[in-house]
Amino acid sequence: MKKLLMLAVMIVAVAMVAASPALAQDEPKVVADAKAKTATAGGAKAEANCEPDQMIEAKAGGVVAKAPCPPPPPPPPPKAAPAPPPKAAPAPPPKAAPAPPPKAAPAPAPAPAPAPAPKQLPPTGGSSIALLAPLIGLGAGALLVGGGLLVRRVLR
Repeated sequence: MKKLLMLAVMIVAVAMVAASPALAQDEPKVVADAKAKTATAGGAKAEANCEPDQMIEAKAGGVVAKAPCPPPPPPPPPKAAPAPPPKAAPAPPPKAAPAPPPKAAPAPAPAPAPAPAPKQLPPTGGSSIALLAPLIGLGAGALLVGGGLLVRRVLR
């Protein structure tokens, strides 16, 4: 009876270890509506009504954040009509001119400046599940080996 009970306990322990990652996940439902200018994710909600005397409002838990709407961009400046070309003055009679000296080769165009490096975001610390996954795998392996050794000892 003792052996059977111990075997059942080990099976339940292995099943719990195998099912724990699936039980720990809870994906919040994320909904964004551009026409209504709202977004929700889990219990958080954000609304952006940028009409006169309106504010952008975000709520998450008991925290409420409000911000004024940014001003609309200024209209583009109107294009100016091109000015008519000036009237040409009558050309003077041609004179015999000495031959021009040979011109030097034009200097090469300067190389364009390298683009500035893109700004980096501050580090966030990463996902906690990425750090826990190897530890969970190691613990599950240790439980399986330990359980197998325990069952072997009990069955002798």
